[in-house]
Amino acid sequence: MTTRWQIVGMVVALTVTGSGSARSQSSKVAPKDAPATIGLTRSGEPGVALRISGTLVTGPGRTPVAGASIYVYQTDAGGAYTPTNPRDSDHPRIHGYLRTDRLGRYAFTTVRPGSYPNTTNPGHIHYQVVAPGYRDRIFEIVFAGDTLIPAQWLRDASNELAAVAVVRLERTADGGWHGVHDVVLRPDP
Repeated sequence: MTTRWQIVGMVVALTVTGSGSARSQSSKVAPKDAPATIGLTRSGEPGVALRISGTLVTGPGRTPVAGASIYVYQTDAGGAYTPTNPRDSDHPRIHGYLRTDRLGRYAFTTVRPGSYPNTTNPGHIHYQVVAPGYRDRIFEIVFAGDTLIPAQWLRDASNELAAVAVVRLERTADGGWHGVHDVVLRPDP
């Protein structure tokens, strides 16, 4: 089986040639040739544009980690993972696979995620990061200023290895948002 990733407009599409099946989404590991920059949503997706960028780093010198797998997923602007089952985080409509570039950088464009319907959960984006020689990281980012962020999450976010990170957003010229989140990885003992 040969797989290759293509960016189609603003959507990442998996193309499969030959026999066999595509890597299932449940694997949560990006193909070796996944890009460092992707778009998670199609043009015209309802919501406010959001761009997240950053670098994967390790150690006190914050050395970049190249080739790391990043799987991100989120709800749409209305807070639903799928139109038919808003809470189905196992099969999110908005998701993507990336690999950090040689300088450990990554970036993706999307829309700002909404809070789950009828809850007080803050809008957030889930990350699953895997790199050989490092401990896997599973966490989510929330956005500074969101009044739905629990006080405990704000305290936890002061630890750069916590299960939650608070990202500050800046307005872009086109009315969207941009945030930077550097991911810290710990070596695998």
